[in-house]
Amino acid sequence: MRTPEQKKLLSEIKQKADSCMNSRKHANDLLDIISKLQDEDEITVIACIKNVGRLFSHYIDVGEMVMENTDTDDLSKEDQYKKWLRARYQDTVNSLIERLEQPNTTIQELSISVLMKYLTKESYRPLNKTGTDKAFPPQTLFKNIFEGLLSETVDNQHVIGRFQEYLDYDDIRYHTLKYIKTSHNNRNVTDVWLCNVFCVLENVTVPQNKKGYKRFLCKKPNEGHPVYKFENHQQAFSNAWLEYLKNKLSGTLYRKVLTIMHDKIIPNFSSPLLLSDFLIEAYNVGGAISLLALNGLFILIQKHNLHYPEFYERFYALFEPSVFHVKYKARFFYLADTFLSSSYLPSYLVAAFVKRLARICLSAPPAGLLVAVPFIINMIVRHPACKQLVHRPDREMGYDEDPYDHEEPDPAKCRAIDSCLWELKTLQNHYHPDVIKLAKKIEYGELPDMEMYIADKYDTTPDELFERECNKKMKTVAMTFEPPKGLFGTKDNKLDLCWTF
Repeated sequence: MRTPEQKKLLSEIKQKADSCMNSRKHANDLLDIISKLQDEDEITVIACIKNVGRLFSHYIDVGEMVMENTDTDDLSKEDQYKKWLRARYQDTVNSLIERLEQPNTTIQELSISVLMKYLTKESYRPLNKTGTDKAFPPQTLFKNIFEGLLSETVDNQHVIGRFQEYLDYDDIRYHTLKYIKTSHNNRNVTDVWLCNVFCVLENVTVPQNKKGYKRFLCKKPNEGHPVYKFENHQQAFSNAWLEYLKNKLSGTLYRKVLTIMHDKIIPNFSSPLLLSDFLIEAYNVGGAISLLALNGLFILIQKHNLHYPEFYERFYALFEPSVFHVKYKARFFYLADTFLSSSYLPSYLVAAFVKRLARICLSAPPAGLLVAVPFIINMIVRHPACKQLVHRPDREMGYDEDPYDHEEPDPAKCRAIDSCLWELKTLQNHYHPDVIKLAKKIEYGELPDMEMYIADKYDTTPDELFERECNKKMKTVAMTFEPPKGLFGTKDNKLDLCWTF
């Protein structure tokens, strides 16, 4: 509830704004409204933002601040008033930009809304009849807005999320990308600034409209402007991302970029092969970073003819016990299923992956085994040449007799095709009943005819397994396996040693 004092103050702010709009005699009231933009009371600030929003929108519409030349000292009273009003307008813009870095999300959203309204108004009615401010869109205001939006010290993710709706306009999207490309040279590149830039870039997509763009927020430029062409938007997108990826990214940002690489970045690039160095470098890092780089790199190989002969060798090295414990386990097995789906892969290569996965299953948790064991079975069903791994009637094989070299990094030299899957035979003695049931499917002559559907098991966690077991309906369990003979008449009854009834 608003207090009587707040209601009175809000009424005064509105009255002063109306007076300024109706008569120049009350222009000084504008100073009082602008000064209250720095007030600590949220309700007062919101009221001031709304009123300066409609005030200066009116001034721009009626040409109240338009001047031919602002540099000369010999100004008429009319031009002096306009110059003073323009200075107050700049004070208002600066205050709103400062408010973009404030923690209050309501004030942030209202500030960006008013600033973008000013940008639209200025594009239709430029404040200067000549000069750079007549450019499309008004470059001075556009630059000031982005300097506040992409703060070097304040995380502006929320207000950037509010700004996302403006990126649907072709002109705003194009000039946003152009600004990001050039801003690296003029800003102090901090982790916060990089995070803010990423929040903008991850929301940008280039609509596949090769006939041209027509959805503009600001006034349309002359025919022939680069903003009309699809190729220019795609090139601006590519340049902005390439410039951004030159920076030293934190581990969190590095992972975020790789997570959206395959579906948001590569499809919008003018030449996706320009990303090959970044992806190969990430792929060679190892661990979770390599897992995240897999998808993007594979797309470049499959769809854009990237020559990377070491891909499967590097991928083979990722099959370690840690894959069952990483956050991206589901993505890893989904991609592994994709990469090993081709029937043209040599049998020794598929056998190497199957054998390596079977070996790390010996130390895997049940949640991982419920994915890995069916995955191995599917690989054998998909590649019949690997069925020889299931049945070796000529010899018994265990760890000591196994020709497979687990330490060999090259899948072509590890001799997996000469081995067998004794690891799955071992898992038939696992403590988890579901794992035993799956491991027994590998028995020779009992392999399924079709692949098993396991996509719904990729995200299975130990907590889910435990909850599932707790919710099972338990059968009646016998508490003794010897029929009693009397009250204490059991076999080897020790009570008889103590006393006799």
